[in-house]
Amino acid sequence: MSPTVYTLGVISCRSAQKTPPFQETEYLRALTKEGKPQGIRLITFTPMEVDWNTKVVTAWRYDLSSGKWKKERHPLPPLIYDRCYYLNTRQYLAYKPYVSRIAQCPGVQLLGKPLGGKLQTHEMLQKNRSLVPYLSPTFRLRSPTDILLALEKNTSVLIKPNGGSHGRGVAAITPEGSSYRVRGRSIANRCFHLLLPKKKALIQWARRFTGQTRYIIQPYLQLTTGDGRPFDLRILVQKDQNGSWTTTGMAVRTGNPNSLTSNLHGGGKAEKALPFLKKHYPPTMVSKILDSIRFLSTHIPKEIERQHGRLLELGLDVGIDRQGRVWFLEANSKPGRSVFLLTGEKEIRRRSVQMPVQYALSLFRSLTGGSV
Repeated sequence: MSPTVYTLGVISCRSAQKTPPFQETEYLRALTKEGKPQGIRLITFTPMEVDWNTKVVTAWRYDLSSGKWKKERHPLPPLIYDRCYYLNTRQYLAYKPYVSRIAQCPGVQLLGKPLGGKLQTHEMLQKNRSLVPYLSPTFRLRSPTDILLALEKNTSVLIKPNGGSHGRGVAAITPEGSSYRVRGRSIANRCFHLLLPKKKALIQWARRFTGQTRYIIQPYLQLTTGDGRPFDLRILVQKDQNGSWTTTGMAVRTGNPNSLTSNLHGGGKAEKALPFLKKHYPPTMVSKILDSIRFLSTHIPKEIERQHGRLLELGLDVGIDRQGRVWFLEANSKPGRSVFLLTGEKEIRRRSVQMPVQYALSLFRSLTGGSV
Protein backbone atom coordinates (compact mmCIF):
# COMPACT_ATOMS: atom_id res chain seq x y z
CA MET A 1 0.00 0.00 0.00
CA SER A 2 1.47 3.33 -1.06
CA PRO A 3 1.79 6.06 1.58
CA THR A 4 -0.59 8.98 1.75
CA VAL A 5 0.68 11.77 -0.49
CA TYR A 6 0.63 15.26 0.96
CA THR A 7 1.48 18.20 -1.28
CA LEU A 8 3.97 20.67 0.11
CA GLY A 9 4.18 23.88 -1.89
CA VAL A 10 7.31 25.97 -2.19
CA ILE A 11 7.12 29.55 -3.39
CA SER A 12 10.19 30.98 -5.09
CA CYS A 13 11.08 34.05 -7.12
CA ARG A 14 11.31 33.56 -10.86
CA SER A 15 14.94 33.31 -11.86
CA ALA A 16 16.72 33.29 -15.21
CA GLN A 17 15.31 31.65 -18.32
CA LYS A 18 15.91 28.04 -17.41
CA THR A 19 13.98 24.90 -16.50
CA PRO A 20 12.61 25.20 -13.92
CA PRO A 21 12.77 29.01 -13.69
CA PHE A 22 13.67 29.12 -9.98
CA GLN A 23 16.52 29.65 -7.57
CA GLU A 24 17.77 26.78 -5.39
CA THR A 25 16.94 23.94 -7.78
CA GLU A 26 19.52 21.71 -6.06
CA TYR A 27 17.81 22.29 -2.70
CA LEU A 28 14.39 21.65 -4.23
CA ARG A 29 15.61 18.32 -5.62
CA ALA A 30 17.02 17.38 -2.21
CA LEU A 31 13.70 18.24 -0.53
CA THR A 32 11.86 16.11 -3.09
CA LYS A 33 14.16 13.17 -2.40
CA GLU A 34 13.71 13.45 1.38
CA GLY A 35 9.96 13.98 1.09
CA LYS A 36 9.08 10.98 -1.06
CA PRO A 37 9.57 8.25 1.62
CA GLN A 38 7.47 10.38 3.97
CA GLY A 39 4.60 10.61 1.49
CA ILE A 40 5.26 14.25 0.69
CA ARG A 41 5.09 15.54 -2.89
CA LEU A 42 6.92 18.82 -3.46
CA ILE A 43 5.77 21.40 -5.99
CA THR A 44 7.34 24.80 -6.66
CA PHE A 45 5.69 27.91 -8.08
CA THR A 46 5.95 31.68 -7.99
CA PRO A 47 3.38 33.57 -5.87
CA MET A 48 2.00 35.06 -9.11
CA GLU A 49 1.01 31.64 -10.50
CA VAL A 50 -2.08 31.11 -8.37
CA ASP A 51 -5.47 31.17 -10.11
CA TRP A 52 -7.61 32.56 -7.32
CA ASN A 53 -10.85 31.75 -9.12
CA THR A 54 -10.10 28.03 -8.96
CA LYS A 55 -7.35 28.06 -6.27
CA VAL A 56 -5.15 26.10 -8.65
CA VAL A 57 -1.42 26.73 -9.14
CA THR A 58 0.79 26.20 -12.17
CA ALA A 59 3.83 24.55 -10.63
CA TRP A 60 6.96 22.53 -11.29
CA ARG A 61 7.61 19.09 -9.79
CA TYR A 62 10.88 17.18 -9.91
CA ASP A 63 10.32 13.58 -11.01
CA LEU A 64 12.87 11.36 -9.25
CA SER A 65 12.44 8.42 -11.61
CA SER A 66 13.17 10.37 -14.80
CA GLY A 67 15.39 13.07 -13.27
CA LYS A 68 13.36 15.75 -15.07
CA TRP A 69 11.21 18.69 -14.03
CA LYS A 70 7.55 18.57 -15.01
CA LYS A 71 5.17 21.48 -15.29
CA GLU A 72 1.79 20.64 -13.77
CA ARG A 73 -1.36 22.14 -12.30
CA HIS A 74 -2.24 21.40 -8.66
CA PRO A 75 -4.73 22.62 -6.06
CA LEU A 76 -3.27 25.31 -3.82
CA PRO A 77 -1.48 23.30 -1.08
CA PRO A 78 -2.42 23.76 2.61
CA LEU A 79 1.27 24.15 3.57
CA ILE A 80 3.57 26.46 1.63
CA TYR A 81 7.27 26.92 2.35
CA ASP A 82 8.42 30.46 1.55
CA ARG A 83 11.83 30.43 -0.18
CA CYS A 84 11.51 33.73 -2.04
CA TYR A 85 14.81 35.60 -2.16
CA TYR A 86 14.48 39.21 -3.26
CA LEU A 87 17.36 40.81 -5.13
CA ASN A 88 16.26 44.32 -4.23
CA THR A 89 13.45 46.40 -2.75
CA ARG A 90 11.75 46.74 -6.13
CA GLN A 91 11.43 42.96 -6.49
CA TYR A 92 10.25 42.61 -2.88
CA LEU A 93 7.50 45.19 -3.42
CA ALA A 94 6.46 43.47 -6.68
CA TYR A 95 6.03 40.11 -4.92
CA LYS A 96 4.66 41.38 -1.60
CA PRO A 97 0.91 41.57 -2.48
CA TYR A 98 0.97 38.07 -3.98
CA VAL A 99 2.75 36.53 -0.99
CA SER A 100 0.42 38.39 1.38
CA ARG A 101 -2.64 37.01 -0.39
CA ILE A 102 -1.32 33.47 -0.01
CA ALA A 103 -0.55 34.08 3.68
CA GLN A 104 -4.07 35.41 4.28
CA CYS A 105 -5.83 32.60 2.41
CA PRO A 106 -8.06 30.52 4.74
CA GLY A 107 -6.83 26.95 5.04
CA VAL A 108 -3.24 27.81 4.02
CA GLN A 109 -0.25 27.98 6.37
CA LEU A 110 2.80 29.84 5.14
CA LEU A 111 6.01 28.42 6.60
CA GLY A 112 9.00 30.71 6.95
CA LYS A 113 7.22 34.02 7.44
CA PRO A 114 9.87 36.58 6.45
CA LEU A 115 11.38 38.72 9.18
CA GLY A 116 11.47 42.49 9.06
CA GLY A 117 14.79 44.28 8.83
CA LYS A 118 17.79 44.10 11.16
CA LEU A 119 16.50 46.98 13.28
CA GLN A 120 13.10 45.33 13.72
CA THR A 121 14.73 42.06 14.83
CA HIS A 122 16.98 43.98 17.24
CA GLU A 123 13.96 45.73 18.75
CA MET A 124 12.18 42.40 19.26
CA LEU A 125 15.14 40.83 21.02
CA GLN A 126 15.75 43.92 23.13
CA LYS A 127 12.46 43.23 24.93
CA ASN A 128 14.04 40.13 26.46
CA ARG A 129 16.42 41.30 29.19
CA SER A 130 18.45 38.11 29.11
CA LEU A 131 19.38 38.77 25.46
CA VAL A 132 20.36 42.44 25.82
CA PRO A 133 24.03 41.72 26.78
CA TYR A 134 24.48 40.04 23.39
CA LEU A 135 23.11 42.99 21.39
CA SER A 136 25.16 45.84 20.01
CA PRO A 137 23.43 49.28 20.16
CA THR A 138 21.57 49.64 16.86
CA PHE A 139 19.78 52.68 15.47
CA ARG A 140 18.24 53.78 12.22
CA LEU A 141 20.52 56.02 10.16
CA ARG A 142 18.18 58.90 9.42
CA SER A 143 20.78 61.31 8.06
CA PRO A 144 24.51 61.25 7.21
CA THR A 145 25.04 63.63 10.14
CA ASP A 146 24.06 60.72 12.43
CA ILE A 147 27.45 59.22 11.56
CA LEU A 148 29.23 62.25 13.01
CA LEU A 149 27.10 62.11 16.16
CA ALA A 150 27.82 58.41 16.61
CA LEU A 151 31.56 58.99 16.19
CA GLU A 152 31.46 61.35 19.17
CA LYS A 153 30.69 58.29 21.33
CA ASN A 154 32.52 55.54 19.40
CA THR A 155 36.01 55.23 17.92
CA SER A 156 34.55 53.62 14.79
CA VAL A 157 31.04 52.92 13.47
CA LEU A 158 29.45 50.49 11.05
CA ILE A 159 26.61 51.27 8.64
CA LYS A 160 24.68 48.62 6.72
CA PRO A 161 21.35 48.25 4.92
CA ASN A 162 18.46 47.41 7.23
CA GLY A 163 17.25 44.75 4.81
CA GLY A 164 20.46 43.83 3.02
CA SER A 165 22.25 40.52 2.77
CA HIS A 166 25.55 38.94 1.68
CA GLY A 167 27.55 41.87 3.10
CA ARG A 168 26.59 44.24 0.30
CA GLY A 169 26.49 47.96 1.03
CA VAL A 170 28.33 47.70 4.38
CA ALA A 171 30.93 50.25 5.49
CA ALA A 172 33.07 50.96 8.57
CA ILE A 173 34.05 54.57 9.27
CA THR A 174 36.99 55.59 11.46
CA PRO A 175 38.31 59.12 12.09
CA GLU A 176 42.01 59.69 11.34
CA GLY A 177 42.88 63.19 12.48
CA SER A 178 40.60 65.50 10.51
CA SER A 179 40.04 62.80 7.86
CA TYR A 180 37.87 59.69 7.79
CA ARG A 181 38.98 56.21 6.78
CA VAL A 182 36.12 54.28 5.11
CA ARG A 183 36.27 50.63 4.09
CA GLY A 184 33.53 48.29 3.07
CA ARG A 185 31.68 46.59 0.25
CA SER A 186 29.68 48.22 -2.50
CA ILE A 187 26.16 47.17 -3.50
CA ALA A 188 27.91 45.11 -6.19
CA ASN A 189 29.82 43.38 -3.33
CA ARG A 190 33.22 44.80 -4.27
CA CYS A 191 35.73 45.81 -1.58
CA PHE A 192 36.63 49.49 -1.39
CA HIS A 193 38.85 51.74 0.75
CA LEU A 194 38.57 55.52 0.92
CA LEU A 195 40.20 58.36 2.82
CA LEU A 196 37.83 61.32 2.98
CA PRO A 197 39.55 64.61 3.85
CA LYS A 198 36.89 66.27 6.03
CA LYS A 199 33.36 66.12 7.46
CA LYS A 200 31.76 67.62 4.38
CA ALA A 201 33.32 64.95 2.15
CA LEU A 202 32.10 62.21 4.55
CA ILE A 203 28.54 63.54 4.49
CA GLN A 204 28.53 63.82 0.70
CA TRP A 205 29.89 60.28 0.34
CA ALA A 206 27.40 58.84 2.84
CA ARG A 207 24.48 60.49 1.07
CA ARG A 208 25.53 58.92 -2.26
CA PHE A 209 26.39 55.55 -0.69
CA THR A 210 23.10 55.07 1.18
CA GLY A 211 20.86 56.62 -1.49
CA GLN A 212 17.21 55.79 -0.86
CA THR A 213 18.02 52.57 1.04
CA ARG A 214 17.17 52.32 4.73
CA TYR A 215 20.35 51.98 6.76
CA ILE A 216 21.23 51.20 10.36
CA ILE A 217 24.26 52.36 12.36
CA GLN A 218 26.12 50.50 15.10
CA PRO A 219 29.44 50.73 16.95
CA TYR A 220 32.06 48.87 14.91
CA LEU A 221 33.00 45.65 16.68
CA GLN A 222 36.44 44.10 16.14
CA LEU A 223 35.22 40.62 15.18
CA THR A 224 38.42 39.29 13.64
CA THR A 225 41.05 36.63 14.17
CA GLY A 226 44.44 37.56 15.58
CA ASP A 227 45.78 38.04 12.05
CA GLY A 228 42.95 40.41 11.12
CA ARG A 229 40.58 38.11 9.20
CA PRO A 230 36.89 38.95 9.76
CA PHE A 231 34.73 35.99 10.73
CA ASP A 232 31.30 35.10 11.99
CA LEU A 233 29.50 31.97 13.06
CA ARG A 234 26.37 30.77 11.25
CA ILE A 235 24.07 28.66 13.46
CA LEU A 236 21.22 26.81 11.77
CA VAL A 237 18.27 26.22 14.11
CA GLN A 238 15.20 24.33 12.88
CA LYS A 239 11.92 22.91 14.12
CA ASP A 240 11.90 19.13 14.59
CA GLN A 241 8.96 16.74 14.08
CA ASN A 242 7.62 17.75 17.51
CA GLY A 243 7.71 21.45 16.69
CA SER A 244 10.63 22.05 19.08
CA TRP A 245 13.61 24.19 18.15
CA THR A 246 16.88 22.32 17.74
CA THR A 247 20.37 23.27 16.53
CA THR A 248 21.14 21.41 13.31
CA GLY A 249 24.69 22.66 12.87
CA MET A 250 27.05 25.60 12.88
CA ALA A 251 29.99 26.72 10.80
CA VAL A 252 32.44 29.61 10.64
CA ARG A 253 32.75 31.96 7.68
CA THR A 254 36.04 33.83 7.33
CA GLY A 255 36.95 36.71 5.04
CA ASN A 256 40.20 38.09 3.71
CA PRO A 257 42.32 40.37 5.96
CA ASN A 258 41.51 43.40 3.79
CA SER A 259 37.79 42.65 3.74
CA LEU A 260 35.19 44.02 6.14
CA THR A 261 32.87 41.01 5.91
CA SER A 262 33.08 37.23 5.89
CA ASN A 263 30.10 36.42 3.66
CA LEU A 264 30.58 33.53 1.26
CA HIS A 265 29.09 35.60 -1.57
CA GLY A 266 31.85 38.14 -1.01
CA GLY A 267 34.69 35.65 -1.32
CA GLY A 268 34.63 34.28 2.23
CA LYS A 269 35.59 30.72 3.15
CA ALA A 270 33.84 28.17 5.36
CA GLU A 271 35.44 26.28 8.24
CA LYS A 272 34.22 23.78 10.83
CA ALA A 273 33.22 25.65 13.97
CA LEU A 274 34.83 23.72 16.83
CA PRO A 275 38.33 23.33 15.33
CA PHE A 276 38.28 27.04 14.45
CA LEU A 277 37.35 28.09 17.99
CA LYS A 278 39.96 25.79 19.54
CA LYS A 279 42.61 27.24 17.23
CA HIS A 280 41.85 30.88 18.04
CA TYR A 281 40.74 30.85 21.70
CA PRO A 282 42.03 29.18 24.90
CA PRO A 283 40.05 26.15 26.21
CA THR A 284 38.30 27.99 29.06
CA MET A 285 37.20 30.72 26.67
CA VAL A 286 35.93 28.16 24.12
CA SER A 287 33.75 26.59 26.82
CA LYS A 288 32.18 29.96 27.67
CA ILE A 289 31.71 30.81 23.99
CA LEU A 290 29.87 27.52 23.40
CA ASP A 291 27.69 28.17 26.47
CA SER A 292 26.72 31.56 25.02
CA ILE A 293 26.00 30.03 21.63
CA ARG A 294 23.76 27.38 23.20
CA PHE A 295 21.94 30.08 25.16
CA LEU A 296 21.31 32.21 22.07
CA SER A 297 20.29 29.20 19.96
CA THR A 298 17.71 28.27 22.58
CA HIS A 299 16.26 31.68 23.40
CA ILE A 300 16.44 33.79 20.22
CA PRO A 301 14.17 31.54 18.07
CA LYS A 302 11.55 31.39 20.82
CA GLU A 303 11.62 35.15 21.37
CA ILE A 304 11.38 35.99 17.67
CA GLU A 305 8.58 33.48 17.17
CA ARG A 306 6.70 34.79 20.21
CA GLN A 307 6.55 38.27 18.71
CA HIS A 308 6.69 37.55 14.99
CA GLY A 309 4.62 34.42 14.46
CA ARG A 310 5.28 30.82 13.45
CA LEU A 311 8.64 30.04 11.89
CA LEU A 312 10.22 26.92 10.44
CA GLU A 313 13.94 27.66 10.72
CA LEU A 314 16.40 30.46 11.34
CA GLY A 315 19.99 31.18 10.44
CA LEU A 316 21.56 33.00 13.39
CA ASP A 317 24.77 34.93 12.75
CA VAL A 318 26.98 35.74 15.73
CA GLY A 319 30.36 37.37 16.09
CA ILE A 320 33.03 36.77 18.73
CA ASP A 321 35.49 39.45 19.80
CA ARG A 322 39.08 38.91 20.93
CA GLN A 323 37.96 38.76 24.59
CA GLY A 324 35.61 35.87 23.75
CA ARG A 325 32.43 37.90 24.06
CA VAL A 326 29.66 36.67 21.78
CA TRP A 327 27.58 39.21 19.86
CA PHE A 328 24.34 38.56 18.01
CA LEU A 329 24.58 40.01 14.50
CA GLU A 330 21.41 39.07 12.64
CA ALA A 331 18.78 36.42 11.95
CA ASN A 332 17.62 35.07 8.60
CA SER A 333 14.28 33.27 8.23
CA LYS A 334 15.36 31.81 4.87
CA PRO A 335 18.81 30.44 5.65
CA GLY A 336 21.02 28.76 3.10
CA ARG A 337 22.82 25.46 3.62
CA SER A 338 25.82 25.65 1.30
CA VAL A 339 28.18 26.39 4.19
CA PHE A 340 27.91 22.76 5.36
CA LEU A 341 28.84 21.44 1.93
CA LEU A 342 31.86 23.73 1.92
CA THR A 343 33.00 22.41 5.32
CA GLY A 344 32.48 18.81 4.14
CA GLU A 345 29.78 18.19 6.78
CA LYS A 346 27.47 16.30 4.47
CA GLU A 347 25.46 14.67 7.26
CA ILE A 348 24.60 18.07 8.72
CA ARG A 349 23.65 19.28 5.24
CA ARG A 350 21.35 16.28 4.79
CA ARG A 351 19.80 16.76 8.23
CA SER A 352 19.19 20.42 7.37
CA VAL A 353 17.06 19.22 4.43
CA GLN A 354 15.30 16.50 6.43
CA MET A 355 14.17 18.81 9.22
CA PRO A 356 11.74 20.96 7.16
CA VAL A 357 10.27 17.76 5.69
CA GLN A 358 9.77 16.18 9.12
CA TYR A 359 8.22 19.33 10.54
CA ALA A 360 5.91 19.67 7.53
CA LEU A 361 4.85 16.03 7.94
CA SER A 362 3.88 16.65 11.57
CA LEU A 363 1.79 19.64 10.48
CA PHE A 364 0.11 17.62 7.71
CA ARG A 365 -0.84 14.94 10.21
CA SER A 366 -2.41 17.56 12.46
CA LEU A 367 -4.54 18.88 9.60
CA THR A 368 -7.87 17.29 8.78
CA GLY A 369 -7.78 18.30 5.12
CA GLY A 370 -4.23 17.78 3.88
CA SER A 371 -4.21 17.65 0.08
CA VAL A 372 -3.78 14.23 -1.46
